[in-house]
Amino acid sequence: MKQLLRTIWRWFVSWNIGIIVAVTVFIAADFHVLPSLLSGMGAMWGVSAVMKRRHRRLAADVPTEEQAYVRSQLGEARALWKRLRRARYRLRSVAMWQTVSRLSAIVDRIIRAVEQQPHQLRLAQPFFLNEWPTAVEMVEKYVYLSQQPVQNAEMAAALQQTERLLGELTEAAERQLLEVLSNDVWSLHTGAKMLEQSLHQSSARLHLPLSKKGE
Repeated sequence: MKQLLRTIWRWFVSWNIGIIVAVTVFIAADFHVLPSLLSGMGAMWGVSAVMKRRHRRLAADVPTEEQAYVRSQLGEARALWKRLRRARYRLRSVAMWQTVSRLSAIVDRIIRAVEQQPHQLRLAQPFFLNEWPTAVEMVEKYVYLSQQPVQNAEMAAALQQTERLLGELTEAAERQLLEVLSNDVWSLHTGAKMLEQSLHQSSARLHLPLSKKGE
């Protein structure tokens, strides 16, 4: 919630500053539209970038214990990821290799996203603590059993069940990644909407409609 409020405030401030700069430049530039629009957009994005960097510095200013905990959780997740990668190269099934490769890529993205935004660990932590270790162990056992020279019906059924469950787990990992990225998606959408509104309001305040290309 705090991240959401910061994003709203950042775009509100940068939007209004952009409008003020656009109007000021419009008057100073003898009522030329293009310089005013470019100046307003530049001011808006510049202020937004400065505020975003400041918010990131504030977010990074967390207790040492919390930083150590996040690093520990990500370190364990990355160690499991490396185990999965090693096991993948011993798979004989092409379909299983594709599933495990997809799972590996998705989890790598989740880890990288949390590294960039440590506060998102709260969203990914249940996956890291539950499904992820189980998935790695299942793949390793699958590799071990599939390489045996003999199999019975029970073993074949267990291998098929593992293939099905890992497919479902990969879909769950994809949903987890989308959840971790949800704030970034919302921020981008909000920024685009506010930029669109800023352009329309700047045009309205200047009493000059935006000309279309080719007219």
